[in-house]
Amino acid sequence: MGAPALGLYNVRKSRKHKYNTISEQSPKVECVAGVLAPTRSNNAVIRYIDYSASRIEAKEVSDIDEFLKTPQPEWATVRWIHVSNTDAYIVGLLQHHFAFHTLTAEDILHVPQRPRIEFFDDHLFVVLSMLKLETHEPNNTILDIEQVSLLLYDNVLLSFQEKPGDVWQSVRGRLHTENRRIRKNGTGYLLYALLDELVDKCFPVLEQYGDILEELEVTTLENPTPHILHHIHSIKRELALLRRIVWPMREVIDHLYREEGGRIDDSTRPYLRDVYEHNIQIVEIIESYREMVSGLSELYMSAISNRMNEIMKVLTIISSVFIPLTFIAGIYGMNFKYMPELNWTWAYPVLWCVFIVITAAMIFIFWRKGWLNRN
Repeated sequence: MGAPALGLYNVRKSRKHKYNTISEQSPKVECVAGVLAPTRSNNAVIRYIDYSASRIEAKEVSDIDEFLKTPQPEWATVRWIHVSNTDAYIVGLLQHHFAFHTLTAEDILHVPQRPRIEFFDDHLFVVLSMLKLETHEPNNTILDIEQVSLLLYDNVLLSFQEKPGDVWQSVRGRLHTENRRIRKNGTGYLLYALLDELVDKCFPVLEQYGDILEELEVTTLENPTPHILHHIHSIKRELALLRRIVWPMREVIDHLYREEGGRIDDSTRPYLRDVYEHNIQIVEIIESYREMVSGLSELYMSAISNRMNEIMKVLTIISSVFIPLTFIAGIYGMNFKYMPELNWTWAYPVLWCVFIVITAAMIFIFWRKGWLNRN
């Protein structure tokens, strides 16, 4: 079956150093594990989009201090600030500017966190996990699990992506298209769009697992080896990990749907319900795959048992064929003085003919009874 596309050893779930403080430059985030954060951000990439139904402006932020001093334009109904490759310095500045809780800032930096939602007086905080497939070489696809943190205010949405890169290209494309629903709604709808994108990214991952399980089923039947069993157990552990990630997302979306603080418009709730249904569908797919993996384990044991039975059948047939031959040879191998057949001229060739006839007759009988493969 070639190199496995996914396996436990190919799951990458990043761990960053845990911070307990963010340094004097961002005093609102307090001390973390005695590790001081950098005074300036060298790696984080910050993008913002200000938009309304009729206008949009999108830029990359080069100076975060100057950007935060500049007020949001009056024409912009929504401001979306996205930070990728998040670091402590940027989180500290944003925490100071938007006054979100210190524990929230630490949860953004301490990865991974369990998917959840927290409600505050002027905003809400959402933590989710994003699934991605990264191909580094042919036949080697890595499942990458990345944390995404979202802060929703009345007219501002902050998104924090753990690693470099931009995973919201499709959402940005919709924003840059006029007369789209996302341009006419507020931050609640933008939050829905991001959640919908995260949930949709799960389907390609599950499709990859489905293809692998089909290949494993064929390989298990044709060539059950210990490596296949190891691969089956790896997939089983990965699916358990996926379930632990996806299942809490269901609760997050449900709490958003039932949110009563006014940040989610009634017009947005049906779309959140659609995302909720997609999430339920993903959970059901994962459960069905877990059942398939359990079935593959049983199939492997059954295939091994059948192979052992085939081996024992062959050995039994060989033994059965040699039983009469051994009996005859044993008789004439006894040291009796008077055995008339020993003095016959054609005794030896006749004995071989008897052996051949007995062997052929027994093999024919086994074949007629179906004990031998007719093919």
